Amino acid sequence: MDTFTRNTGVIALCLSCVLPAWSQSVVDGIAAVVNDNVITFSEVRREVEPTERQYREIYEGVELVEKIKEARLSALKALIERELIIQDFKSKGFFIPDNIVEERIQGIIRSQYDGDRSLFIRTLQERGISMANFREDVRNQLIVGAMRNRNVSSAVIVSPYKIEQYYQDNIRQFAVPKQAKVRAIFMRRSIFLESRTRADGTEEEFDPNRVQMEEILQKVQTGSDFANLAQSYSEAPQRSAGGDMGWVSEAALRKEISDEVFRMRPGEISDIVELDEGFYILMVEDVRRSSVVSLADVRDQIEDTLLLEEKEKLQQQWLDSLRAKAFIKMFF
Repeated sequence: MDTFTRNTGVIALCLSCVLPAWSQSVVDGIAAVVNDNVITFSEVRREVEPTERQYREIYEGVELVEKIKEARLSALKALIERELIIQDFKSKGFFIPDNIVEERIQGIIRSQYDGDRSLFIRTLQERGISMANFREDVRNQLIVGAMRNRNVSSAVIVSPYKIEQYYQDNIRQFAVPKQAKVRAIFMRRSIFLESRTRADGTEEEFDPNRVQMEEILQKVQTGSDFANLAQSYSEAPQRSAGGDMGWVSEAALRKEISDEVFRMRPGEISDIVELDEGFYILMVEDVRRSSVVSLADVRDQIEDTLLLEEKEKLQQQWLDSLRAKAFIKMFF
């Protein structure tokens, strides 16, 4: 068990004691020692401040305390890893030229401040960050990125066997359910019902929109173009597209709709489907049977996934080796 792991429990306990005070004002001091360098409370606080602001807007009480404790521990771990990487960089005699650092800063000013250096400087001052400290942060970011790339070879190769094995082990992930290409005409229920006289002379209430949908259905059944009718009458979001809902699976539709759609054959038109919100007329243009995406179609996707997993594994092994050789002690 490395020093970082041994201290995690102690840190969690200490955090629960100091959390209320730390959220107000903390006298700066040493949060951790990494070999012969220190990480201060202010560095941890600056790292976690944006996350804490978000948490204070979302959570409260005990849950807020726990979330902030987790964020601070995570921030401290990240700072320790960064310090280990920077020390490894320096021990190997590497350096980042000043012009590279300045180019990165200029890129930040262009992308985040519309090229306004004065606005950039004012923002740093408002945040209490000196230009020298910001420049050092940028240098450290470049160092960490360079070392991570250097220690995870770009020549990592995933064998065809591993790709095929992943495909077989995760075959459900590549299953495509049965789908139907659907058009729909939708009309809401009327707010007010109307009355009419039946053939036997009695009165009945009816929904005028239901009657209009019956007329639309008759037009469709006698050859009128479904898409044109949808554009003219439908109240659904797909109205401008002629009621085209695209390819949909059963899971993407309400049960009452999917039951109707997936019993129909291509070219069929439903009767009026009544739901609480209104009335539907559905048309199935085509159907795709359930299938499995072929390995050839997802080979590149699987390879990318496995490459990422392998690189993350190598990253972790490298960081573990740095921790194993380091002296790490935390204080709160």
